[in-house]
Amino acid sequence: MSLNREFVPQTTAYPEERTSISFASMTSVIKIVVIVGLLAIYAAVAFAVLHPHVSAAYRDFYIDHTTAEYNPSHYPSTPSEGMHFNHPGLPSWIQTARGLSVREDWGRWSDANLGPIVGLTLTQAFDGEVCLSLDARAVPWIVGQPVEVKMGSEEASFRIRGQDLTDYQLQFSGLHNAKTLDFILPPHLPALAEQVHTSNDSRRLGMNFSALRLVPGECPVR
Repeated sequence: MSLNREFVPQTTAYPEERTSISFASMTSVIKIVVIVGLLAIYAAVAFAVLHPHVSAAYRDFYIDHTTAEYNPSHYPSTPSEGMHFNHPGLPSWIQTARGLSVREDWGRWSDANLGPIVGLTLTQAFDGEVCLSLDARAVPWIVGQPVEVKMGSEEASFRIRGQDLTDYQLQFSGLHNAKTLDFILPPHLPALAEQVHTSNDSRRLGMNFSALRLVPGECPVR
């Protein structure tokens, strides 16, 4: 009797072959782990570069370039006593200032090269009613234009009355935990050299800030 069967050879994985397969699989896993680790490191470095954990003063001066001085000193003062912009440093109730040019005898000019806003970060929060008093000058080409002022989330505005030293008052009545004060100047300010041809000053001046006071309550009637 004959058997008509096909002989199917069976393959056997010898120990050496199984070891080679296991080694190759382990190598692939290690490569994947290394690549994932490197990607995680690159992502962390990119995040640190784009979102550096630095102080507000460092960011304003070195990263955003919105101030002309780094880490200024602070002198004793209260909001009612005010801030005198020709005084070295900042009053104790102001943490940082941005958008202001270098200090001069009569105060500090806003410079649009440093940003469209003159912004103050306050060390204390204000609530309720506050009367803002500002002594300031202006370049002649923005006389008559409005300036928006934002304290916390409340907004007010005034119109520039002249280029000479002028006292402006603004009433804020509904403040809640306000710790920022921003002056938003007219846009598209030209460089001083474009308006005064005898000057080579490239600053884009707007207002010259002389003194600022924040007094609780209502502004006095004039």
